[in-house]
Amino acid sequence: MANESTNTNENTNNQGTGNENANGSQNTQEQNKQLTTSELEAKIKQLEAENGKLRQANTNASADASKHKKEAAEWKEKYQGKLSEEDRKKEEQDEQTATLQKELETLRAERNVANFKSQLTDPAIGFDATLAQEVAEAMNAGDTAKVFDGLRRFVEAHDKSLKENAFRNNQTLQGGSGTKAITKEQFNAMGYKERLAVYNEYPDLYKEYTK
Repeated sequence: MANESTNTNENTNNQGTGNENANGSQNTQEQNKQLTTSELEAKIKQLEAENGKLRQANTNASADASKHKKEAAEWKEKYQGKLSEEDRKKEEQDEQTATLQKELETLRAERNVANFKSQLTDPAIGFDATLAQEVAEAMNAGDTAKVFDGLRRFVEAHDKSLKENAFRNNQTLQGGSGTKAITKEQFNAMGYKERLAVYNEYPDLYKEYTK
């Protein structure tokens, strides 16, 4: 009986201890739960404060961006017209310069052609005006092929004309019936090309007139 009483008391004490432990654990959990909630509330307030600061900073940044954008637009509007006007003036000046340059080149070409033509039509050379114009323009343009072609045509025409004149005047070669192909006066009035033709056609007569 004594043992049963002792066991009963121990069981009662153990149950009491268990209840105390359970109550203590529940109180600790409640306390932890309350602390966690407080911490969360504090964290939420902190986040709200930081979020408010971020929103304010974003608002300020947007305002600054709008201000800078407006200033940039004003600057562009102010100076774009000036730049456009300068570009327009520069373009006009470039066009005027190009026109003057073209006119100057044309005048120079006309002057050069006129000088060349004057030399070619000189009696000492004897080009006709049409062929002289063609050759003069070729000389100014640097077209050597056309220049040499003009010279060839001139020599051929000159030789042909010289022979035709000799036969038309019924002149004969030196040593023939007594009449010379070309008189001394005619020879003296000839240019270089004409005398060269005499040299080729009538070498003896050429030697006589050039003694």
